[in-house]
Amino acid sequence: MAESEEKLLNEYFHKINVEAEEIPEVKLDAAIRKGMQLGNRKGFSFRKRYAVITLAVLAIALLIIVPWVNQMANPVRAQLPPKSWGSLEVFRPTIANNLTITSALDAGIMKEVNISSAEVDGIKWTVNGIMADRRGIAVLYTIENNTDRKMQLFGLSLKKTPESNIYRTGYSGFSTINAQEVGSPGTTRMYEQIVWDEYQDELEDPLNISLRLLPASDDPALSSGELKSLNIQIPMDTNKVYIQGKRVDLKDSLSISGQQINMENIYIGPTGIYMRERYDQKNTMRIFNMLSPKLVIGKGEQQEELMWVSGSNIYHNDNMRPDDPIKFEIEGISALDQSKLELVINTETQQILKVPDSNLTISKRMENEEQGILVLDYFIPKEEKDSLNDRGFGLSDYFEDSSGSGHMMETIKNDYSGYREFNESSKGTTITYFFNVGKEKLPQPLTFWFNSYPNVIKEKASIRIK
Repeated sequence: MAESEEKLLNEYFHKINVEAEEIPEVKLDAAIRKGMQLGNRKGFSFRKRYAVITLAVLAIALLIIVPWVNQMANPVRAQLPPKSWGSLEVFRPTIANNLTITSALDAGIMKEVNISSAEVDGIKWTVNGIMADRRGIAVLYTIENNTDRKMQLFGLSLKKTPESNIYRTGYSGFSTINAQEVGSPGTTRMYEQIVWDEYQDELEDPLNISLRLLPASDDPALSSGELKSLNIQIPMDTNKVYIQGKRVDLKDSLSISGQQINMENIYIGPTGIYMRERYDQKNTMRIFNMLSPKLVIGKGEQQEELMWVSGSNIYHNDNMRPDDPIKFEIEGISALDQSKLELVINTETQQILKVPDSNLTISKRMENEEQGILVLDYFIPKEEKDSLNDRGFGLSDYFEDSSGSGHMMETIKNDYSGYREFNESSKGTTITYFFNVGKEKLPQPLTFWFNSYPNVIKEKASIRIK
């Protein structure tokens, strides 16, 4: 009987195609025989001996197989080697910190086009590389300034036709225009990303792009000379340049303290990951903002944060990891109960009649201010400073007097209706707010509405979007 059991085990191990140098086959057989002999001495029945041996086999198999399975489930990032950037390699210093574009070049998604405009007054413009999807366009381009004057750039614009003076609407852009050398005489390499306001059902082909610039003045606030416009038309073969991307419709929502947050208009494409939050109308609180929102790609040791790019919830995308899972995480919300959204103040007696908490008070500095200036202090305890991030609060410009008549705040400084000052102490930070409610004598008290308030609810939540 022992011989048949040994044969069964040898056949089992023969089926496992793994290398086990740490456990030589001779030692393994010896260990199994020893276990069988001990079992015989103790009078185990065949069924019990078989169960013990089976458990031993499974334990050893798990030791060998589990690390292999784990390795398969968590492959090393960028399984495929990055592709050559070709002539676009010269852009590496310009886009070194842009994961979306560098990974697109590594993946071979960015297309090399090298289309130039006609030279206008010593200025030549070349679009070197481009990629596009249903939410955005990323452009690598070169400006050759063959004059001795620095140029002020106004970014890229989309036109309906090359000859038209009518520019398309419904998009925004961001780029490297903060670089000091931009517009200087010589060669400047840049990138710009154009973001559509919404998903594009129809794609532009060809794409008419215009670069506008103006000779810069010695005074940075002024420019002189004639506005120059350089135009390029790029054939956008929809089967080669445009990438379809993926729209995601989530059935679940994020939940923080019973408040629901729906992530909508999710689109994952080579130009980035786009989404928009919508706070559920049934919420009992008004949510002002989410705390520390972020996207995370991958799992385990291969997990990596995708940084926020620009605009409303636009994040980088790692184009070298198209199959990795992605989840959206937040660490809480800033919100107030619907019943606490009003701030009621008698500005004549300088009394607060309704306020969310004791951190917000009338400032003593109001006594020395001219009529119509409302001064409030918001105190942030030292132990809460990091979590509040010095946000303080915000009020709508619209307010009402006790008769129900509506009014608008007046400007107080630099054409704003309010401004704030910070004062640090050993106990914490006091943010002093100045608002101009006007000098007109109004029926008291006055009612204001918060459009932000640092009532922090720290509670983590996440949702998988891919």
